[in-house]
Amino acid sequence: MDASQDVLSAVRKKYDELTHSQKRIAEAIVEDPEFVAFATVDKLSERLSVAPSTVVRFAYKLGLNGYPDLQEQVRQVVRGHIRGKATGSDGDEGLAEHLEAGGHAASLLHDLENLRKTIAALEPERLDEAVAILASARSVFVAGGYASGALAAYAALTLERIRGQAYLLENLGGRQVPALFSATEDDALLVIGFAPYSADTIQILELARERKMKLVGLTDTPISPVGQRVDVVLPTRVSGMGTQNSLVAPVAVLNVLLNGTMAALGDSMTRYDRLMKSMDRWGLFVLSGEDSDKPER
Repeated sequence: MDASQDVLSAVRKKYDELTHSQKRIAEAIVEDPEFVAFATVDKLSERLSVAPSTVVRFAYKLGLNGYPDLQEQVRQVVRGHIRGKATGSDGDEGLAEHLEAGGHAASLLHDLENLRKTIAALEPERLDEAVAILASARSVFVAGGYASGALAAYAALTLERIRGQAYLLENLGGRQVPALFSATEDDALLVIGFAPYSADTIQILELARERKMKLVGLTDTPISPVGQRVDVVLPTRVSGMGTQNSLVAPVAVLNVLLNGTMAALGDSMTRYDRLMKSMDRWGLFVLSGEDSDKPER
């Protein structure tokens, strides 16, 4: 494996070529790298109900020199997670103690753990690539289905304010096709999608790939239908305690992208200020730009 190629990226790129049994191994690396990093080949094969030889062939499929080499690559992933956890707080339980009586603390602490795991797994190189794409593209399109649609709308609105030429693609019976038909490799698509994944969103992604657009994905795993199809994937934890996904970590990562894009564009604040002054003149807000900075009387 190329020195610049980490095991998660290799798994994502090879996923479509894997057998059903090999895909179970790939999913185990993504979901429980700590186990894979230190389990014997027999223990791993027993847990996944695959033959030990399948595990070895999987390692060779990724261009590695057998199972020990695969484990070393996965251990590097685990070390990165540990470094991220080292920056966490030990006082989380006490943080929400005052909400225990109403039964709300567990939900907040679960979201906090999602955010911590997301931060630990993020790679600065991937964030830099994503920001560079969003800042330099001629136009940026944003897509997300169902619950992810709210995140897509937020991203498109903010990108339009700070850089212009940003468009929300709403998944409404193929209406996205004309919008993307004239797109080229100079344009970018930011896709947001989590399990069970919107079929419309995947169709938009396929069309964008045909147009050779630059693709950034915000999704739950690098081997998701979104993660497999984009150039830069940013995995975020979305497991929820109820029937819905938790969108806390995705919103935080979106803010990283938006703040990074603003920093990469030297004149973004000038554009934003000019836009807000125009909106003030049109009377779109209860508070004007000047009034919002004044202390309450």
